[in-house]
Amino acid sequence: MVNELPRRQGLKIFAIGTILVLVAAACSNGSGDAVDQRADPAAAAADALDSGNTTSTTVAPNTISVPTTTTDLTVIQGVVINQYLLGIGECFNQVKDLQQGVQVVVTTSVGCFIPHQSQVFHRLEFPAGSPAVYPGDKVMRDFALQSCYREFEAWVGTKYETSELDIDVLTPNQTNFEDSVARYRGIHCFVYRSDGDNLTTTTRGLKI
Repeated sequence: MVNELPRRQGLKIFAIGTILVLVAAACSNGSGDAVDQRADPAAAAADALDSGNTTSTTVAPNTISVPTTTTDLTVIQGVVINQYLLGIGECFNQVKDLQQGVQVVVTTSVGCFIPHQSQVFHRLEFPAGSPAVYPGDKVMRDFALQSCYREFEAWVGTKYETSELDIDVLTPNQTNFEDSVARYRGIHCFVYRSDGDNLTTTTRGLKI
């Protein structure tokens, strides 16, 4: 049975137009000139969402690599891939493991007709100039979830509130967000079954 309360607490508020409350962080303007380090990225994020200008062709920085882990990869189906290189429509699995107190994640790309956990349905980019200070995990995740929620119905073919699917995101970390050379601001939106079962087909137009 779908656990309705937890999955709606975060995202359902977006359906009724709740405005993101973003913490103060630094951004720069479109010309590349530095701005006040106390500037709030809320305006940039809101403008990007309202204008629909959130698509991204950013390539994941080559400094991001698949973590080294002692997890037995022979039990993980699919091809190990950098999670930031997943494309729209690509289906994937993730195995998380704790190594010496640090969580590592192994991502594998699989065919969508093979049982899998998740599927990417949208990609975008967090709007920020250069240089810019990472806005924080909560701001990044809230922005990503709201953006992905807006694209859900167009992909699945049914409203999020009545769907058997849920939304999650892959977001950049502070190191890659702020890196002057390998800067990466990309966000991946993906869906998975709310009941924890595997998907066995593409979710595009699935209407569940």
